[in-house]
Amino acid sequence: MRAAAPKCGSPSSLRPMTPTRLFLDHAAGSPTLPEVVDLMAELQRAGIGNPNGGHTEARRARAILDGARASLAEDFSVEPRQITFTATASEALALGLHSALTPTLALVTTAGEHRGSRALATQHAAAGGAVELLALDAHGVMQAAALRTDHPGAVGLFALASGEVGTIQPWATFATAWRASGGGALVVDAVQAAYDHALDAQATGAAHLVVGSAKVGGPFGIAALISAPETKVRPLIAGGGQERGRRGGTEAVVLAAGFAAAYRAHRLHAEQTRQHLNVITTAFDDALGSLASLGLAPTGAPFTSETRLAGHRSFAADWALGDDLVAALDHAGIAASTGSACISGSREPSEALRAMGHSEGESRGGLRLTFGRASTVEEARYAATVVRSVLERVRTAVPA
Repeated sequence: MRAAAPKCGSPSSLRPMTPTRLFLDHAAGSPTLPEVVDLMAELQRAGIGNPNGGHTEARRARAILDGARASLAEDFSVEPRQITFTATASEALALGLHSALTPTLALVTTAGEHRGSRALATQHAAAGGAVELLALDAHGVMQAAALRTDHPGAVGLFALASGEVGTIQPWATFATAWRASGGGALVVDAVQAAYDHALDAQATGAAHLVVGSAKVGGPFGIAALISAPETKVRPLIAGGGQERGRRGGTEAVVLAAGFAAAYRAHRLHAEQTRQHLNVITTAFDDALGSLASLGLAPTGAPFTSETRLAGHRSFAADWALGDDLVAALDHAGIAASTGSACISGSREPSEALRAMGHSEGESRGGLRLTFGRASTVEEARYAATVVRSVLERVRTAVPA
């Protein structure tokens, strides 16, 4: 039995938080699709048991869980047994790295990774493991030519796309260079990439690949680790044998069903959504006008490039802190961010921007605006007007 995947509505089926606010932080998590909310509410009202029990209600829960797993497996071109449900993408990354990495193996990653990935690298270094940071170019692209060959079997921890600056990595080229350098298992963060386009997990060559629910209009609180066939998963959480012994704890059946339904809707309309978002961001760019006149520098891949996440715009200002810009925009009714939600509130310079060659001032002044499939051209133009007005006001108030 497969969890029913709801039909994907038109962009107008998802409106901003309120008529007076615009939500432009979809890269941190899009509002849950209304049809997914309805599905999960229906399952909750119906009453389901623990999927590990032996009675009728438990079997119904198991059927829903198995259906969700099968649906995601089909969407990612893998077998259901390759999917391990977790509570968060950070947990899934930790599980994948724990399964692939040993104390004697080197870990290769970049300064542009999500903070959760960088924390895992810090833990490995603190335990005495070797950690190598691969260089990034000015657009945030990993420099495959800089891969070393003196760490045979090294484990790679990389994202397919950057949520902070929007760059999509040239993965096929990089993966080929990785193998040629003698690199070992790849643990791949596909959370942002899955938000942008349909993914074939097998084609990435990853030993372990991580996807999340909230970026595609699914519920928060669930993610998945997709492991290559015959790849061992070493549990971080001991339990009663759930998830084929890979992750202890009762499975979140309703969240899994919501995740599967949201991703099915996303996959079926991924190209249509990308085209829609390209129209939206073009309207925003045209209405915003000159970045130089606002004292902004674009960050990441060029805005018109196919190597940039659709709907993603990011900038750096050397005259203000990113958090102050976010607060000013919030006051004006625009929900934005400095980059990853996990770095909001930090006054430290962005490690990613520094690694890309931005000044320390610019690295403290990151600003990210990300549109969703519900966004409209009119909203994009209005947002540009508000952003320009707010930034001009804040910049004028900065002491010379």
